[in-house]
Amino acid sequence: MTDRLIRLMRIITLVQAKPGILARELAERCGTSERTIYRDMDALSAMHIPITHQGHGKGYRFIGDFALYPLDWTEEETSAFAALPSIMNQIKPILPAAFESAYEKVMAANHKRRADSAVTEQQEAMTSADKSAAAIRDQPPFLIPILMATLSQHTIQAEYVLSDRRERKSGRIDPYWLVPWKQRFYLVGRSHSEGDIQIYPLSNFQQVEVLDDVFVKVHMHVQQELLDPYHEQHEQDQIQFKIRISPRIANMFKTEAFIPPMRMAESLDGSLIVELCVTNVVEFISWLSQYGAEAEIMEPVFYREMMKRNLRKWLALYK
Repeated sequence: MTDRLIRLMRIITLVQAKPGILARELAERCGTSERTIYRDMDALSAMHIPITHQGHGKGYRFIGDFALYPLDWTEEETSAFAALPSIMNQIKPILPAAFESAYEKVMAANHKRRADSAVTEQQEAMTSADKSAAAIRDQPPFLIPILMATLSQHTIQAEYVLSDRRERKSGRIDPYWLVPWKQRFYLVGRSHSEGDIQIYPLSNFQQVEVLDDVFVKVHMHVQQELLDPYHEQHEQDQIQFKIRISPRIANMFKTEAFIPPMRMAESLDGSLIVELCVTNVVEFISWLSQYGAEAEIMEPVFYREMMKRNLRKWLALYK
């Protein structure tokens, strides 16, 4: 009985280590006959071990998630251990009798680990792709050109829909600020046709063209009640920035800080690493842009990459 139990455990190990293994090879590895292997398979099936035969010439494999406990191996360790069979015949005489069965158990556990890892990676890749696609769908289509026009103070020619009447209008707008509020962007700008400040949901824009005309802000003191609803942001609406200020403007930055920093550390070269909580991202980036290459956004990565894309566009204009 003990010998049969050991053989049954070894069959389980071999099937996990080599899915599709044939009865002939199982018999050879276990030192018994194929007829005995067939009887052992019937016994395993009666014990509800989920081993299935795939058909003539295709061998046995597990169904479901039945497996030995997986190992935490590096790829280099896996490759080194998997190379042992090529020299097994040479070193077998000096190995303990139990080494081969131990090796099979280890390889079986590793096979399960690799299979689980591949499934996990595929699921994570699909989840990441879904999130990226959702982020692209949710981003207002004219966010970048309007942001560029806001930073460079260029008038835009726009077609947009009025939220209250669903009426389509067109006209020139001087974009003053982009305001993030409740996971949406709103443009605060001066309408040329109306002559006063208006608030435009970015999702209402149908077409936007950035013109060559440069504007000067003539409404420096926008009515407080116009902007108050968009400044009532809670703590979770704030975005934490980490920026690097070069030694050349470090002292000036300390006296002209746009937002009181949460943390500020001075590096050995005299530069400053500053962490701030920002509620109005566009206004903050507009203020930071006055320092040019002397101020660098380190985090969040999204806004760093956005600045890099914008700089590449500007560089392309002057080539």
